[in-house]
Amino acid sequence: MYSNAELQQAQVLGAGANRYCVVSPHDEGICLKIILPPQQRQIKNWRQRLQRYLSQNFVRFNENYIEWLAYQRLAHKISPDVLRQHLAACLQLDQHQLGLILSCELVRDTSGEISLSLHHYLKNNLSLNTQQICQAIDELALWLIKHNIPLFDLNSGNLVVQYQPTGQLKLKCIDVKSTFKSKEIIPLSYWSKRLMHKKIRRRASRLKDLIKNSSVGVE
Repeated sequence: MYSNAELQQAQVLGAGANRYCVVSPHDEGICLKIILPPQQRQIKNWRQRLQRYLSQNFVRFNENYIEWLAYQRLAHKISPDVLRQHLAACLQLDQHQLGLILSCELVRDTSGEISLSLHHYLKNNLSLNTQQICQAIDELALWLIKHNIPLFDLNSGNLVVQYQPTGQLKLKCIDVKSTFKSKEIIPLSYWSKRLMHKKIRRRASRLKDLIKNSSVGVE
């Protein structure tokens, strides 16, 4: 297990509303997802306040626990080799003084560099081949549909751009919570394959529109 000192000195990859990520002090191929201290979490409304309370007091509402369950459920239906084509693997869930820590695959390019999120490219106006990235979005959507994976949270922060040996790129999702935890009052899109596929296509189309309307240029 990791000491607090090791985690404090680890390379920080980024932070969200509830979690931050660091490179594992023991393995450069692993990313550790750690729950932010309560005072550092963003609270914008009563729903978030309730979510923070539940996650602090009930393990079933903890985001790392939810993502671990989500990946385990997928792994029961689909082989790990297939899942790793477009999903960063969840490898281990450990109890720590800081709370539950989730160990995940750290996606890297073939050069060894850490793959950057699509959000990072958009936010910093980094050069990216628009045609290739839109094709990669289509490939991801078709893959999700083929394997009936209800991954609807296709936002730029959850997808990293991984460059392949051929020079082509592919998208890998680094957060699979949405495959397990629905935001729908009645989760029809999880029960009906037709509605699931339709929603995946709609979310993919929305993401492509975001890319096309951004200032990201062709390499």
